[in-house]
Amino acid sequence: MRAVVVLFLLNVFLFSCSKEFVPPADFDDTITSSIIGLSNNANHKSGPVKADFLSTNSVITVASSTLSSVSFPVTYISTSENNDSIVWIFEGSTASPTTLRGNISSPSSVATRVYYQEFGRYDVVHAVSNKTDIDIINKKDYVIYEFLDNLTIDSSNEDSWEVTSEESIGWIAPNDDYFYAGCKDALISFHTLRNQITGNILPNNNVDHTLSKSFRSFGTKPKNLVFEYKMEFINLPSVIDSDMKVSLSYNPVIDLGSGISSSTLSESYELWSDSSYDVTNFRQIVIPLPNLTDFDLIFTKYPSVLDEQNNQKHPFTVCVRGIRIVAAE
Repeated sequence: MRAVVVLFLLNVFLFSCSKEFVPPADFDDTITSSIIGLSNNANHKSGPVKADFLSTNSVITVASSTLSSVSFPVTYISTSENNDSIVWIFEGSTASPTTLRGNISSPSSVATRVYYQEFGRYDVVHAVSNKTDIDIINKKDYVIYEFLDNLTIDSSNEDSWEVTSEESIGWIAPNDDYFYAGCKDALISFHTLRNQITGNILPNNNVDHTLSKSFRSFGTKPKNLVFEYKMEFINLPSVIDSDMKVSLSYNPVIDLGSGISSSTLSESYELWSDSSYDVTNFRQIVIPLPNLTDFDLIFTKYPSVLDEQNNQKHPFTVCVRGIRIVAAE
């Protein structure tokens, strides 16, 4: 079991807190007044103010296949001009549900850190004011948090894929030994599996080649699986070959008590498949995933129909890359 990574908050917010504000597409006077008002302090600045900020990061990608309670920090720094008061609204952060208020005399108001723990696209609102003017910016989808697969195959590493079929090189990961220009940075199942020394076709060349990976603690919010794939044939079939196919299956993992999980009781079910001949260029697939926190994903390449010599009539290569899990929009 992986060690649980716990990230402690390093900054203490010197803010007052109120109920979470959901940023609208546009601000009118009523909405503006609910976020920030004029400072009404005779000693404060006057004249036009301008809201702006910088951040240490806005795109968070994680390759771990067990999310658990891992949180990722983003530090925000106000670069606003001629203001006294400051308001931050960090949608989707662990600071929610809060609107964070302060002023330029407080260092943790000008530069502050928040954490993000769940997949999604989140707005950041930054508002500033002095005694005569107000300015608000709402950066839509400013923070993007998603899973980006590391495209590795290693049965001893829980963050990697595992070849579960009979032939260990039925799928291979990107590396120097198996570099293939047509499928750069992709998981590959080659059209023909051969002994690297003799060049002979391996006995398990014609079996289903299966690649699986476990995903744990991915939350119950709606999410999509996104990936790109293509299929390359040595010779395109002249007749329909119903045997050849590449598929993606989903295995839900549900604790049924007494140490029994659903994966021990039921077979995985197919989410997607393709057996067409016109996928010689990469295509992107977006598949809604069930709202379960634990599951397995399985890619399988099925061989084509065999000839009289027990060789595949229509051998083909499958390439899969750009595997991501993102929040559903």
